[in-house]
This record gives sequence, C-alpha cells and structure tokens, in this order.
Amino acid sequence: MTYEMRMKDIREESLAEGEAKGEAKEKIATAKRLLSMGLSVQDVAKGTSLSVEQVEKIKAESE
Repeated sequence: MTYEMRMKDIREESLAEGEAKGEAKEKIATAKRLLSMGLSVQDVAKGTSLSVEQVEKIKAESE
C-alpha cells in the first residue's frame, strides 16, 4: 500500500468517525426534546434507537 493510499484510508476513517459522533449528538438532542415534551423513557428509546439506560441517564442529567 502506498503512502497516499494509506493517508486516504485514514481520512475516510476519520470522516466516518466524525459522522458517527454527529449522529450520536443528534440522537441525544432529540431524546432531550422528546423527554421535555413528556414522552416516556421507553418511547424516547424507541424513537431514537438509544437504549433505555442511555435515555434514563440523559433524563437524570437534565433534571
């Protein structure tokens, strides 16, 4: 593998990681909005694809 090819792979991996972090931040923001609207932890978990434990943690941090 050439140096240029390896650097391209590294850039692509970094972009993918950045996108994943962005998705996670968006799910957390959505969970906070849904919780503030009075939805149950279970409904928020279903709607955001977060675990119930993650939503409970978000709820506890928001209180």
